[in-house]
Amino acid sequence: MILNAINGALNVLFPLITFPFISNIFGVDLLGKYQFSSSFISYFLLIASLGISTYAIREGARIRDNKDQFSKFANQMFTINMGATLLSYCLLAICMVAIPKLYSYTGILLILSINILLQTIGVEWLYSIYEDYFYITIRGIVFHILSLVALFVFVRTPNDIYIYSIISVVASGGRYLLNFFRARKYCKLRFTKDLNIKEHWKPIMLLFGMQIATTIFVSSDTTILGFMVNDYVVGIYSTSTKIYSAVKTVLSAILVASIPRLSATLANDNSRFNDTLTDIYKTLLTFLIPAIVGIIFMRNEIVLLISNVDYIEATESLFILSIALFFCLGAWFWGQCVLVPMRKESFVFKVTLISAVINIVLNLILIPFWKEKAAALTTVISEAVAFFMQWYEGRKYAKTFGIIKITIKIIAGCLGICLTCLLIQKYINHFYLKTILCCLISIVVYMLIEFILKNSVLYDIVKKIRRRRNGKATDV
Repeated sequence: MILNAINGALNVLFPLITFPFISNIFGVDLLGKYQFSSSFISYFLLIASLGISTYAIREGARIRDNKDQFSKFANQMFTINMGATLLSYCLLAICMVAIPKLYSYTGILLILSINILLQTIGVEWLYSIYEDYFYITIRGIVFHILSLVALFVFVRTPNDIYIYSIISVVASGGRYLLNFFRARKYCKLRFTKDLNIKEHWKPIMLLFGMQIATTIFVSSDTTILGFMVNDYVVGIYSTSTKIYSAVKTVLSAILVASIPRLSATLANDNSRFNDTLTDIYKTLLTFLIPAIVGIIFMRNEIVLLISNVDYIEATESLFILSIALFFCLGAWFWGQCVLVPMRKESFVFKVTLISAVINIVLNLILIPFWKEKAAALTTVISEAVAFFMQWYEGRKYAKTFGIIKITIKIIAGCLGICLTCLLIQKYINHFYLKTILCCLISIVVYMLIEFILKNSVLYDIVKKIRRRRNGKATDV
């Protein structure tokens, strides 16, 4: 779980490092053009993935110790995935010819579309099944550093937008290629005629429906803004969503890393499932709630830190999106960690479909009036619907213990964050000093309060660190 969180943090940290650089070079409009292209390609990445990743992780974790059975299963997933990829490219070609709006985006779209194939051959799900997070983390560090160097060397003017697009593809594509060649460590990937479609098709399509809704949450706001408003508004909104996505990616790593373990626990020891689930939920809340509070109180500093004053309008939509974080990750927990391992994909699919429709309809109604603020508000509403529906259903199949008690402790710690930020912002005017002190002192104050109140999550983390140190000392 820790290594996956580190990898998630790296996937967030490097974009946050590069964002101030590209936002200054490209400006709001050109950045909006790139973000619109990226959001449009995300739909075809989704079609190519076909929900196979989640399904493969869940089912593969159950049979990973049976090499022959797992190899057969992996080849079936790979073959189906490649078929979906071919379909995705066909649909993309039709859209680029049939939609005049896309003509001015052709160059960027073609470059970014390379990731559709690379994502498929990257078989990232294979490494999640075997929880090979050390490899994923090291690989991520190497390719992030290479792409960072390439960005600072080759991207100098607004005309380099296509070079930037190539670098972004190489950053992920290089990792996917390495994945493909290293996959033989676990199994030999090849095409197969024995697809066992009857067994796989229904759950894959249900999970695919869930991913459609997820992608709609992430990308439809940007896509509709691009079609209904302009690239400038997309550029403003992309700043707030960059921060929102960054925090969500880091915290969701806790949940993503837990899915294989939860599936394996259900298969081998059902009695431990609720205990494991409770620990995961407590850990999520312990880091999620203070993150939301921190974003709300430091939204001005955060926006200026990763961009410049031209993007300051993003603070309003960022405030709204920070609230969406609670519902988004809560829905993830009850959906992916409870209902999906329980094989209740059909219910999760219904929920995500309802939420997706709500999101799209509200976007179409409200965006013409409130622009990026409406896009953020619809995200909160749709995520809240998904959360409450999955929470209500999930309680029938799983029990969590002591959540209210630990939430009270977390809120007490967050009051410390609020007071710290207010005092520092009132008495210190230097931008960087104020930002650094708010971050560092808020973290320290929150941790101290949690330790005083005996937050079990932090105590467990300290115990694990001590055990590892004692283990290393014994080895020596």
